Amino acid sequence: MSTESPRAALAAALYDEERAGATGAVLYHAAVAAHLKINITDVSCVGVLDKEGPMTAGRLAQRVGVSRGGPVTAMIDRLESAGFLRRRRDPVDRRRVLIELVREDAYQRLQRSLGGLTGRYTELIGGYTEDELRLLLDFSRRTNEILHEQTTALQADR
Repeated sequence: MSTESPRAALAAALYDEERAGATGAVLYHAAVAAHLKINITDVSCVGVLDKEGPMTAGRLAQRVGVSRGGPVTAMIDRLESAGFLRRRRDPVDRRRVLIELVREDAYQRLQRSLGGLTGRYTELIGGYTEDELRLLLDFSRRTNEILHEQTTALQADR
């Protein structure tokens, strides 16, 4: 017989589900990458550019966790060859080069690959009230803040 309180049991179950979700997200992104014949870091790169817009190679390297220089250049070259992105001069400072997402052929294939998840996710969200969505959004934002904080701490400890 468990001596754990109902609240503690719920908190533990929630933590376990969050861990399972994190693993599931990694596996899903790996499957998408394999389907598109790119790697999982490339999928992250496209996702960052999709959400945040054009940025320098150095900023992109920081956002996806790859080393500056050769590794980020190789990733950009790979994705440029595959049609996902392009380099362009910064209109404000012509010495800088920005990396931007190309929202055509390759990107459209990626969107079709994500379509099943997007549809199911939208359907799931539709079943929640506005108050429940506010709570879930608050939880997700706080979780993401903790993840960012802990990731930064681990990176600084290297």
